[in-house]
Amino acid sequence: MSNYKENLAQFSLRHHFILSPQAERALTRLIEVHGDTRRTGTSKGLVIQGPSGVGKSTLIKEYVRELESAKRKEGVHRSVLIVEIPSSPTKKNLATAMLTAMKDPYADSRGHSAETKFARIILLLSNLGVEVVVLDEAQHLVDYKRNDAYEAADWIKSMMNETSITFVLVGLKRTEGLLWANEQLRRRFSATVDYNRFMLTESCWTQFAMLLQGIRELLPVASINFSDKEMIRRFYLASFGLIDYLIKVIDRSVWLVQHRDAEGINLPILCEAFKDEVWSAAPEERNPFSDAFDFKPLIRDCEPFENFDIIAA
Repeated sequence: MSNYKENLAQFSLRHHFILSPQAERALTRLIEVHGDTRRTGTSKGLVIQGPSGVGKSTLIKEYVRELESAKRKEGVHRSVLIVEIPSSPTKKNLATAMLTAMKDPYADSRGHSAETKFARIILLLSNLGVEVVVLDEAQHLVDYKRNDAYEAADWIKSMMNETSITFVLVGLKRTEGLLWANEQLRRRFSATVDYNRFMLTESCWTQFAMLLQGIRELLPVASINFSDKEMIRRFYLASFGLIDYLIKVIDRSVWLVQHRDAEGINLPILCEAFKDEVWSAAPEERNPFSDAFDFKPLIRDCEPFENFDIIAA
């Protein structure tokens, strides 16, 4: 395979940071809160909340990339620690998750109490030069209806008291409920960013159209116009305004074009990609890229976005 064809085969929109208005707002706020922490020497918190598929994890990866780039230029050691909160969080298993993320060989030691693990975490955070701790899946602190979860939240507050680090809670919309249940935590996480999907409003519609145009310019294959009104509606209904689904459909379309030596992305290619990546059983009238599509949201029973906003709350 030639280098040119090999580069084509490796293409994915996931290799690009797509700066939507939501992403720009969240990234700006993260930079500001981190900057405040560094200036004041006082730990500060930020909550980034929104449904799955909007790009929260991608946003964090981009911020890590920017910090790494700044580190190379300035010769300063700064790092971001990303930890996934366990589904049934307690002080001890959250501590274990943090130590594991820092590659501590004693992370799983059963003989270490939560207090011992806490002290070890504080030491390692300092030794590793960690400036930002990202706690992903933060809604688990709300979902787990036991005192252990609230103790874990208090444990996070205690860690903020002992460090000068920016803490970022990333989770679904209901993550905010944790702050209302814990006044001291609410004071430390006073900054909140709602990272939502694109909605059917005039401003969002314009932004979504600009996003599609920007994506089309990144593609390594020819494509039909993404920006006329009908195509915007098709893409919106196929993705429900979620970037993750948009990327899945377009990445698959690029792959189909490349491996079939097709002329470019067209409606039949997009129609097939939608069935491959979103809804394999979609009838023609419910496939957003079919000529027979009825242009109604895919929110009925057993359709891809049934009760999505309720589940994501």
